[in-house]
Amino acid sequence: MTQRRTRRSISIDEMMFMHAFERDIDFQDMAPQSAYLDLERGNIIWVFEEDDDAKFYAGIELAKNRDIRERIAALPENYLEVPGRDHFEHHKILQEFLSSEWTEDKVLIRRAREAYSGSIGRWKEEIEDERVVLQYYDFREKKIKQLAEEHLREHLIEPNWR
Repeated sequence: MTQRRTRRSISIDEMMFMHAFERDIDFQDMAPQSAYLDLERGNIIWVFEEDDDAKFYAGIELAKNRDIRERIAALPENYLEVPGRDHFEHHKILQEFLSSEWTEDKVLIRRAREAYSGSIGRWKEEIEDERVVLQYYDFREKKIKQLAEEHLREHLIEPNWR
């Protein structure tokens, strides 16, 4: 007989979850580390792959980092790894924004599209219009939240953001 898993609601620290979920793993991880959702408490737990990196980059004692890593390995059913986004995914979100009808100003849409040449940072500099960048950030935040909720629901978790 197959056991059917049921969806469960978890109160999750939204700010910390989004910080882990949206991080650009190609650029932000100076030392390999992972983020996990504690399925009991809804908190995010960070752990470095190498204990020496934990001490060097974050001032975390080697034994503490090792204990966290071992606890997660011993009870994997209590944790869900929170994947970051790769750089390509960040570009895809900007491209989605540029393809959307985010304003009725067709000239501004055209200028924003023409300013993108494959670099997000360069695009923000080239656009020279803070309103456009702020609209992009608003779009990006909503898109990341949508992707995060889809990820959680794929793992039978209904987020109750706090």
